[in-house]
Amino acid sequence: MIDTILSIPFFINTKLGTGPHWDHWPFGPGFGDLNASLLKIAFCALILGFIIVFLRVLFGPKGFFRDHEMDREAEEMRIKQLETLDEQLEAGEISELDYKFTKKKILH
Repeated sequence: MIDTILSIPFFINTKLGTGPHWDHWPFGPGFGDLNASLLKIAFCALILGFIIVFLRVLFGPKGFFRDHEMDREAEEMRIKQLETLDEQLEAGEISELDYKFTKKKILH
């Protein structure tokens, strides 16, 4: 098993003709050349993107571990804001245009 793991970097170095700076990629010493530096940054960005998507799936809207109590509370607050907005429109405190924009902001 360990021979297989150790042979992967050797395979990459021999078959692709890359230099010894690829031995400890992506977190080796120094910056190397420009391509290696850009690939390190891209690799880190890929890992960060994967973490963000993973957390979004777990805790985002309709996520597996999302607290549904918070969703219920948010919906109650939204309903209360809409009722207050309707009361302000009926009392003449805000214009029709302000009512439309504020309602659109609350619903989205």
